[in-house]
Amino acid sequence: MRVRVLQGSALAISHRTIRCQQASISLARSVGTIHGGGAVYQSLEAELHDVFWEAEGPAAELPLLRNFLKRHPGKALEIGSGSGRLLLPLLAEGFKLEGLDNSTEMIELCQASAAAKGLEPHLFCCDLFALPAGSRYQAITLPAFTLQLLPDPIAAVARINELLEVGGGIYFSVFYPWAEVFDELPENEFYPDHSLTLPDGKTASITTKHSIDKDAQILTRVHRYEISSSDGVEREHESTQVIRYCEEPDWEHLLDATGFKVTEVFWDFLPDQDEEEETAGVTTFFAVKV
Repeated sequence: MRVRVLQGSALAISHRTIRCQQASISLARSVGTIHGGGAVYQSLEAELHDVFWEAEGPAAELPLLRNFLKRHPGKALEIGSGSGRLLLPLLAEGFKLEGLDNSTEMIELCQASAAAKGLEPHLFCCDLFALPAGSRYQAITLPAFTLQLLPDPIAAVARINELLEVGGGIYFSVFYPWAEVFDELPENEFYPDHSLTLPDGKTASITTKHSIDKDAQILTRVHRYEISSSDGVEREHESTQVIRYCEEPDWEHLLDATGFKVTEVFWDFLPDQDEEEETAGVTTFFAVKV
């Protein structure tokens, strides 16, 4: 298994703003990293990542990812590949998919899972801007809302354009936080998020609180992870996610402004979902470099 640990980029991204239909993505000067604010998955957040995802059932994004990669055969890269939850099944199917993540703990989880499956993924432990010079791909994916966790999505998509061959494809999924935007969840108060029983009988839980800047379209979530038993809380860890959100036309405008053409749009990971139907707010874009 090949893992390359690369130093973070010293590239500073200038402040940029894209506006479309009276909505905007306002992005501060920052350095490109895989997770918002330079944070990485670690401690209980990394350890329990797959436990909570697996409790939700089969990975809903896999069919769309498979569809996308078939359209762009050749070497591909998943940004924010984490524990390999999506990468490894696709690698096992024969796709030439590499992984990139800036969390050493998630990379190690991916390595362990790959070894158990007899797979040898090519993994990079670095940020997007630190990939080796000359890296080129036919397809790049950012599943599981990864793009929204980056401190500058515009700079990230522009960088992806540089990494793709002409005609290469970009895939990403994003969500619109309806519950927070319309005040259906209490702001700045912890509320239950997920809870399940572990094989050893202990309870793993997540509680979450959020704050939202509706003008800047930035949602900040604090997740508190806990493992508890009948004796009380045994371990806990808090993490913060800074999420950039906007409406669908803004994402399309971002792609257009960075040299891409949208080829298809899907809602809630369903291949036949109609745009006019009520959705959960999840949108997936297929686009090609022009």
